[in-house]
Amino acid sequence: MLRRRGLVCVECGAPVPELVRDYGKGNLRLAICSSCNAVADKYVEYETVLLFLEVLLLKPQVYRHVLCNLPAPVSARTTLKLFVILVMLDMNVKAYLVDRDAGVTFRSESMYRTPDALHAATSGARIGQFSLHLVCLALVENAGYFLSVFAALWLDPFRRGWRAKLLPSGEENGGVDAAWTRYASAMCISSFGKLFALLTVIWEYHWSFIHVIGALVVVSNVLALQLLLGEGDPARAKSLHVVAVVAFGLVTRGAAQLALYAMGNSVLFHVLV
Repeated sequence: MLRRRGLVCVECGAPVPELVRDYGKGNLRLAICSSCNAVADKYVEYETVLLFLEVLLLKPQVYRHVLCNLPAPVSARTTLKLFVILVMLDMNVKAYLVDRDAGVTFRSESMYRTPDALHAATSGARIGQFSLHLVCLALVENAGYFLSVFAALWLDPFRRGWRAKLLPSGEENGGVDAAWTRYASAMCISSFGKLFALLTVIWEYHWSFIHVIGALVVVSNVLALQLLLGEGDPARAKSLHVVAVVAFGLVTRGAAQLALYAMGNSVLFHVLV
């Protein structure tokens, strides 16, 4: 029987004592929420692939399941792996834009536009150099975005009690590490709309399609943070406080890219996420 602290109804967000009720002799039934009279968590029976599809569809119910009701919280090691995957997806987007010379601004002496680079474009060493450069850019931008949003939540400028809400249930006196792992796992899971960028490998799209993917990721981040922090009902309206924090993170990400370009980076991308 799934009984522990911190469980919530995925439909209304009310606390529930259990997700599955055992009536004896192997007779198990999904628990019913006493607040809304709906099944407390239908996603207990879902396969991982179906959960992933529901996450991409931005359903608040599945985000409540993932953030609050999973049998075991996402570990720091798993979160790090998810972050690395996101960096590699961002690298793929940057490589797509560079390859098509769209949505980017190159310096005249850019490593991607010098005669030697053009003649050696198929060289394994050159491709490795380009890829490493793009990975580093994606790493700096994503780290800046994640850290700035977390700093804003931890400092809690709107006095919403976010610091306590970031901590896992039962760890009200926990430290920044526990809060960071819970926050980063929510951000990583809600950023996997970037997988749609892989469609550019199969079909030709106008480069502005990347903006659509970015908008999907931003909305997903706002939704995940709103549910994680208990900021109202996301099905009715987005919390302006959470939107402001995510916008701050996007500005920081853009500023990091501009700073790198000002310091001599050879390419500037016209997309934020």
